[in-house]
Formats: sequence, C-alpha cells, structure tokens
Amino acid sequence: MSQHVVLLRGVSAAGGRQVAAEDISALLVELGFADVRPGPKAGELVLGSPELTGPDLQARIETALMERFSLRTDVHARTASAWRAMVAANPYAEFAANDPGWTTVFFLKDTPDKKAVGALRAALRGRDQLRAESRQVYAIQPDGPRGSTLTSALVEKTLGARVTGRPWTTILALETLLEA
Repeated sequence: MSQHVVLLRGVSAAGGRQVAAEDISALLVELGFADVRPGPKAGELVLGSPELTGPDLQARIETALMERFSLRTDVHARTASAWRAMVAANPYAEFAANDPGWTTVFFLKDTPDKKAVGALRAALRGRDQLRAESRQVYAIQPDGPRGSTLTSALVEKTLGARVTGRPWTTILALETLLEA
C-alpha cells in the first residue's frame, strides 16, 4: 500500500466548483482507497492506494469525480516519498520559513519545457521569483499574493499545461498528514 497526496484543481468547499470534502473522501473509500484523510481544504487529500500510482491513480480519480459529481477537474497526485522530496528540495526554504503564505508551489502532471519556464520567468514583474524542479514550479511572492503577477492563469498559459497551486502552509500541513 503506497501513500499519496492528492490535489484537485479548482475544487473548494465554497465557490462555483463546490464539493464537500466528506463526499470526496466517501467516494475514494468506495473506490478502494485506504486511510483517506481530507487535507486543510476540500481539494486536498492523503490516501493509501493498494495498486494504482501516478497517471493511473490520477485518471481513476478524475473519472470517478466526473461520474459521481459531474465534476471535471485535474487531479495531481504525488507519492509520500515524492512529496517529502519536493518539500526538502524547496529552493526558497529560507523565505518559506519566514513567509510561508507567500511561497507557492504549482503542480504539473509532466515536467515543463525549459523554454516555456524561461518565458514564464521573463513574464514576471516586481520581486516575484520562480524555479522549476521536476513536476513543480516553486514560487515566491515577496510583495504578497495580491501584489504578485504570478498567477495560476499565467503559469498555465505560459507553460501550456493545467496546474494547481498551493501555498507553503498547505504543503506543510499535508506533509504532517502523511506522518500521522
């Protein structure tokens, strides 16, 4: 049984794509996932998978969400070891320790093209910074998220890939759930 962190793109307990965390958890248990635990928000979970990993796990959850809730969303999953490695590899760890709410990680399904990452870096304004590592883009927003030009929409448009972003506070909360 492998443990995974699962992130749903654009799903929250409020807003246009509203699905309760309890309903998502119940569905995942029905699908055979074990030890399903909701994260800080509705679109964040930790679960055990007896057989599925990577793209197969993501596709199974995406299909089930569409069938049950008519919810078309992207699922980004990472194994527990990949999640811990992502946390340890944060190139902005010192900044994140001081301003965790102003440090964001954008998750992708595939490693982004280096040329597209360069174009994204060139599109930044102000003091925002980013660094792509594997299937993540780490970003800091020294002037705060509201003063930042670095948005999910800009990342998606420039990289040509759908992403979901999470603040560092959420990243650490999910890491704690892995250890529970």
